[in-house]
Parts: sequence; structure tokens; C-alpha cells
Amino acid sequence: MNLSRRHLFILIVGLTTWACSFCVFAVELDNTLNLAFVADRQEPLIDVIDVKKGKVVYTIETGFPVDNLVVSPYTPVLVYTSAQQPLAVFYDLADKKVARQVELDFSPRHLVLDTTGLKAAATDSEGGGFALLSLTSRSLMFQLESFPATTDVLFDPNDVDIYFTNPANASLGVLNINSRTVREFPLADHSPQALSAPSRSLDGRHIYVANQTAGEVYSINTFSKQTFRTFAIGSAPARPFTTPQGSFLYVMDEISGRMAIIDQGAFQEYADVQFEHGVNAAAVGRFDRFGVLLSTENRRFSIYDNAHKTTVLNAQFKAQPLEVFGSADGRTAFVAFADSAEIAMIDLESQAVRYFEATRNGAAAFTMGLSNNVCH
Repeated sequence: MNLSRRHLFILIVGLTTWACSFCVFAVELDNTLNLAFVADRQEPLIDVIDVKKGKVVYTIETGFPVDNLVVSPYTPVLVYTSAQQPLAVFYDLADKKVARQVELDFSPRHLVLDTTGLKAAATDSEGGGFALLSLTSRSLMFQLESFPATTDVLFDPNDVDIYFTNPANASLGVLNINSRTVREFPLADHSPQALSAPSRSLDGRHIYVANQTAGEVYSINTFSKQTFRTFAIGSAPARPFTTPQGSFLYVMDEISGRMAIIDQGAFQEYADVQFEHGVNAAAVGRFDRFGVLLSTENRRFSIYDNAHKTTVLNAQFKAQPLEVFGSADGRTAFVAFADSAEIAMIDLESQAVRYFEATRNGAAAFTMGLSNNVCH
């Protein structure tokens, strides 16, 4: 059969379109261990990234712009929320469709995954409120409308206690999931105080909280709920960071660029570092060796060698960082940007930086299916 050039062109275009559509449909999203997720800052879209290939492989239409998202490394469920939408959406990654929407009694401005990857907690730092979500049953476990206004909560590895800070009372709070009761322990004599979200040591024995009002970071014993050590770091201490192997605690100042590195074994200062820029976020690689230190307030970043106590790179991103995560194998750090439709991949050992396109307008939220970041 002879085909004219026009008919042949139409046939090729049709076959190409069908093949591309089939490829998009055939993308498997159920193995979240190899995926990252970034929500667009303006449009109702979430891009799904294959972290091994370093590219977007799928886009989820959400119906509204997303402010927060979490994904389980053990079950193919993505949960996303918006401060303007009082609901949590459970998205089935295997079937590529919304599985359930749950209405909430407050604006879920913060969303955190637990240590097992099977539950998530939503809170509101303005009006208060708390919700515990099950990713396995894709349901609301319970809500607490009278919960204090707080930012990110912290799940204890015992899977029973949830820690939070209450700036209005200058206290550390503990929510028992089983009894649904709250206890609070004062951290300062006067209130209110500007407290960070809590972080923890790898073994769960110490909780760390930064107090920007006092310029201090507290180390609180989880058994006695008493302050064990206090570190004076500067005028604006950031939320503390625990390195993946548990060797070090990073105590950072957002303004001066000072970072004190604390040996978590002896609880003594290991190093005192001065960067050229303020730092409030970190990702550390294998063996707690190389770490990328950055700020969500400027474009500068540094890579620090913990073993040799030296800065090996000072550089600048193309845009304003929003969030940073270390890969599960500790070889790479991924950075999302608030004002650029790109993701940066940083090889922590060679210090090479590569960018690839993601989102259309920059990121509103960013997470990975599995990361070696353990402090939150």
C-alpha cells in the first residue's frame, strides 16, 4: 500500500502521541523509595521526581495549590494539605488517583511524618489544632481542636509520644497518642518565647529546642523532661539538626553564620565554625562526613567536612532555597527552590552541583520518599 507524505506524517504523529501517552501512564509510582515530590508554588500540581534519574517522571493534579505534603516510604500513599483548605487528601500512588479526602477542624499549616512512615500529624501555628492521620488506613485517627498553636511536631521513636513547643507558654509539650492527653514542661521563666520546633537525638534520649528570644538551644532529657545542657549560639538560633549517624548535633545561628558542632557522645563542643552567611538548614552525607549548610533567607551555601573540621566549598545557588534533604544512601543532597522551577542535586563527596527542571513557578513544599535526615 502506498501512502502519501501527508498520510504518513499523520500516522507517525498518531503513533508517537499514543506511545508517549502510554509511557506516561506506565510510570510506576508505588516504589516511593526512589521518588521525591515537589508542589508548585502557584498552580495545583505536584511533580514526581525519580531521584536516580534526576528528572520529573509524572505530574499529579491536586485541585488546589498545595502547602504541605508527606509520603510514606513503606506504602504508596501521598498526603497533601493546604492552609486554605481544611482537609487532608490521601493520594494512592499505585492507582494514581485520590483515595480519600478528610475534613479537618482547623487550617493544617504544618504536616509531619512519623518515624515509622505510617502516620502523619497536622498542626496550625496560628489558630491551634491537631490531627493524627493514618497512611495505612487512609483515615483520620483523631483531632484535638484545643491543641496549642505550634509548628512542626516531633514523633518519638516509641510511637506513643509526640513532642511540640508552645511559644505562648514557653514550654515543651508532650502528647500521648494512646490517652490523647497533653503535658507541658516550662523551658523559660517568662512567656511568650520564640521557640523552634523540637528535634531529637538519634537514640531519642534528648530533645533539642532553639529559643530565639534568649539566643539559646536547650538539650532536654526525654525521661526527666529537664534541661540537661544549654548552648548559647547567637541572636537567632535555628532549629537544631542531628547528623544521620548520630555523631553530631548542629547548633546554628541564622544571622551570624556561626555553627557549633556538638559531639553527642560526650556532649562536648567538637568544632566552632564561622560561615560567610547565616545557616538554618542542613543535609549530611555518609559516615557523618560532608554536610551542605544553607539558609532559606539567602542563596549562599557551604559544604563542610566534619572529619577535617574545614569548609571545602563556599558557593551560591541560582535561587532561594526552600528545603534540603539528603538521599537515603547519603551520597546526594536535593534542594528545592521557592523562586525557581528547578531542583539542585549536590554530590556531597565531589561537591558537584547539577540542576534539573521541576514545577512551573518554584516550590511550595518538597519531600522525599526516603531520606537520611533524621532530626525531625
